[in-house]
Amino acid sequence: MSERFEIEPLDDELRDALRGLAAGQGHQHEVLGAVARRVGSLDTAVSTAHAEIAGVHSELAALTDELREVAQSVRVVDESVSQLRDNFAQFTERYVKDQARAAAEAELARLTLDWQSRFEQRRRTRALAHGLVHTLTRDAVERGVVDAAAVEVCAAERLLMEPSHWLAPAVVALAARYQGEAQRARRAVSHAYSLDPAKSNLFFALTCSRLGEFKEAARRMDQYLRSIDSYALDEDFQIVLDAVACRELGDDAHTYAELAMKRWAGQLDLARSDGGLDPVASHLWELRHRVPDDAFPELGRLCETEWDQLRRGWELASVPVSALEYLREQFPPEPVAWTESGTYAEGALGALIDRYDAEERVLDRRMEYLRRVIVHGGDVNEARRSVDVDDDAREPADLRTLLVNAVFVPRSVLLGGEARRLVLRTLWPRVLEAVQECADRAWHLLPRELAIGTDEWSAVVPADPSADVDAEPLVIELTGAVEDRTDRRVDAVQLNRVRLWGAGLLTLVASVLAFIMDAGTARVVCLCLGLGFTCWAAYEWRRVPVRRRELRAEGFGLARQRVRTLRRGLQQREEFFGAWTDHLRGSDELRTWGAESWREDDGT
Repeated sequence: MSERFEIEPLDDELRDALRGLAAGQGHQHEVLGAVARRVGSLDTAVSTAHAEIAGVHSELAALTDELREVAQSVRVVDESVSQLRDNFAQFTERYVKDQARAAAEAELARLTLDWQSRFEQRRRTRALAHGLVHTLTRDAVERGVVDAAAVEVCAAERLLMEPSHWLAPAVVALAARYQGEAQRARRAVSHAYSLDPAKSNLFFALTCSRLGEFKEAARRMDQYLRSIDSYALDEDFQIVLDAVACRELGDDAHTYAELAMKRWAGQLDLARSDGGLDPVASHLWELRHRVPDDAFPELGRLCETEWDQLRRGWELASVPVSALEYLREQFPPEPVAWTESGTYAEGALGALIDRYDAEERVLDRRMEYLRRVIVHGGDVNEARRSVDVDDDAREPADLRTLLVNAVFVPRSVLLGGEARRLVLRTLWPRVLEAVQECADRAWHLLPRELAIGTDEWSAVVPADPSADVDAEPLVIELTGAVEDRTDRRVDAVQLNRVRLWGAGLLTLVASVLAFIMDAGTARVVCLCLGLGFTCWAAYEWRRVPVRRRELRAEGFGLARQRVRTLRRGLQQREEFFGAWTDHLRGSDELRTWGAESWREDDGT
């Protein structure tokens, strides 16, 4: 009975448990069903979202294509706008230039009419003057081919039509000479002088030279030279100087011109320009022989502290020689055969007749500017630039500039060879003075003794190239100095006992620890440390003899290099100072060349 009673409660509990389990399974099925339904609805929502996303993606792709098309359209529009802007800028620039060109053409036409109304008579006067100064005209008058009275009438008409122009009374004077009326010719000459004395004197000087009256030409030339300003020498003077230098106006005119230029030069301080520098000395210094950077390398190393000063002295000493070479090249001793064709005089006379007066130059400059504007298509800046360049070329030069440029910058002047020779003769005293100054400074910089040396040795040798310098004692001294320096460096290398004993002690400690420790990482570390300390001790023991051998080998190589430098430097000493002293003799050679050149000119 007791067992039965014990079994029944268990059955009830089992039954309750099964019933609860069955109820739980039913509830679970309900939950799973709800979850399944929820998952189904979620799957539907996800599918709907996928469909919407696909639609958005397609719309986005379409929008991207549209934006790309819009960007391309904007790019095309921007390029069109840029092209339109460039076209507009070009059109504006072209329009401005066309307007400037049209205005220039209109103003040029107006000024041309103004020129013709104001200066047409001068053009005819110049044409008549060209005809009267021609030698064929004189021959025609003398042979009766042309009536002298007709010439006089034409000249008188010119004076009546243009009474304020200096060339009109000058033409009347020529016509009066053809008539043989000396009194009226003198009055006409005086009238011309009152209008423009410089041009009148030059005109009559050149005219007399064309007629073979060289005495009168010389007198007129002297008056011309006295009437011009030496600070404003124009193209007329440069052309006439060629004619005078070639004696186309006779020997007297040549003498007067030379005296006038010397007189002008005497009133100037040729050793100083407006900027305070000496132009002659500056050009001579530019002509010097330069010491190349790779020349005399060993000597430069032996005299490193004074090398720059020595180079400057050497280059100063080369100035006389370089000046002589330059002058011989520029003024060769060609045989003098003075021409009687009057090439320079004829050109000077033609240029003088065609030379415009001040009021004509102002109007002509304006007309020339307008022509340049038309030629350059309305570009006023380019036209102005070209006109300014021509004006600078025509700018009158002062005597100092003319003298210096004629000798040292021949391309900047309108002078021939004989005129430049005449200028050189005027400038010759200053050239000799400047060359002598360079020679004196070179003598001052030339040392009597030369201090040579290296980092460990120094000595003094004579700078005179003719002095014999025995190199062997210097080589012995230099070798001994290098050896002493090497011995000091070798002796400075000593064994560092502290580091050696320290390395040995650390090796011993690491070895003991390696044996007493158990096998493992600590023992390996100690063994590695012991090996490292052993290598350190060995390095300290071997470092001293190895380093000493290296220093001795280095010292031996340095001694050989120093000796080679010394021997070559002593040889270069003779070449360097020999050339220095030879250059200094160039002053006497330059004086001799000048004396011979002037003697040849005077002999002619």
